[in-house]
Amino acid sequence: MLNLTPEEKKAILFLLAVAFCGIALNNLAKLNCNAKKLFSPEVRLAKIDLNKISLEELLKTRCLPEKTSRHIIEHRLEHGDFASLEGLKEVKGIGEKRYEKLKELFFIE
Repeated sequence: MLNLTPEEKKAILFLLAVAFCGIALNNLAKLNCNAKKLFSPEVRLAKIDLNKISLEELLKTRCLPEKTSRHIIEHRLEHGDFASLEGLKEVKGIGEKRYEKLKELFFIE
């Protein structure tokens, strides 16, 4: 194999360690960016008034797919403001499981 001096072996090990740390830090940075994309800093973590939120604001929350967000706004335009959160169950794309999650996010004023 290669006949390396102890100093050369140490230098190679050092360079490999630095490269490994760089790869690890790069992967951590990518994970951190993906986690930040889940939440929008412009949207407060408080409950949202379902009857006042616009489509653009609803899309910024990233709590619903775009299609379901559009269905909520369309339902509100066709049938008027929601009288209660139970009205979400009438929206296409919102079943019992999704409703249970959304009732923690929205409120009706």
